[in-house]
Amino acid sequence: MTQISVYFDDSGTHRESSIAVAACYVSTAELWERFRADWRRIMEEEAFSCFHMADFASRSGEFSGWDEEKRRRVLRKLCATINIRIRSGFVGAVNKRDYDDLVSGEFRRYCGSFHYTYAVRTCATAIGLWRRQFEGSGTLRYVFDRMGANSGKGEIMRVMDEARKTSKREALGTGVIVLGGYSFEDKKDFLPLQAADILAWAGFQYARFFWSKRPLNYVAEESLKILLSAPVKRCFQTREELSRWVNAENEALRRKPRHRGEPGEVYRERRKKL
Repeated sequence: MTQISVYFDDSGTHRESSIAVAACYVSTAELWERFRADWRRIMEEEAFSCFHMADFASRSGEFSGWDEEKRRRVLRKLCATINIRIRSGFVGAVNKRDYDDLVSGEFRRYCGSFHYTYAVRTCATAIGLWRRQFEGSGTLRYVFDRMGANSGKGEIMRVMDEARKTSKREALGTGVIVLGGYSFEDKKDFLPLQAADILAWAGFQYARFFWSKRPLNYVAEESLKILLSAPVKRCFQTREELSRWVNAENEALRRKPRHRGEPGEVYRERRKKL
C-alpha cells in the first residue's frame, strides 16, 4: 500500500495582498524520505537551519550575509532537489477583488469565506483528478503549514473533515486512494513544507505577473524556470473565467435544490474531487 503525502503552504494571505496563493507538492513516502536526506545535506553544506523563501528573497534573517554566488547556488540546489523527488505540484491563486465581487452569500460559505480556502480547494480539485490517474492502492494525507487562529484554519479543517468522509465513500466504489487525514505542522520540523514554501512564493510572483504583468525579479525567474520544468499544475482564473464558473455552479445549484439541509448536487460533485 502506497502512502502519499501532500504538503501545503500559502503566500499573499495577509490583508494587504491583492492575491492569495495555495501551493503544494505531492509525492510518495519513499520519495519524501529521500527528499529529507537530500535537504538536510544541503542545509549542512550551506549552513542554514530553515529555508524560508521570503527571507531569502529579501536577504533577511539567516540569509542576510549571503553573496550572490551562494544565493544562486543554493536556490538551484534546492529547486533541483524538489524536482527529482516530487510526483507533482499544484498552485492555486485567486484575485481577492474578483473573488469578493463574484462570490458571496451561501455560495461563498461553501467555496470559502477566506481566500486561502478557495485557493486550497482549487488545488484539491486538481489533486482529485491526479488521484484518479494514480496506479495502486494507498492513502493520501494533507500536511499544512501552521496557521494562526484568525487565518482560516477552522474553515480548512471543516473542508478536510468533509473531504475525508466523501473520500471513504468514493473509495468503496472506485478503489481510488483514500484521504487518510490531515495535520498542521512546523516547517522547521517537516522539511517538505519548506519545498511548498518555495513553490508558494514563486507561484505568488507568477500570479502577480498573470494579473498585473508586474515584472519578475531574477530570484522569481530563476526559481520558476526550474520549478516549472517539473509537472506543476497552475490553477489560475481570470475574472471572466471565475464569473462563468460561479454562474454555472449557481445554476446547477438552483436546478438541484437542498434536501434535509444538504448542499445541492453540484457541491457534492465538487467535494468528490477533494
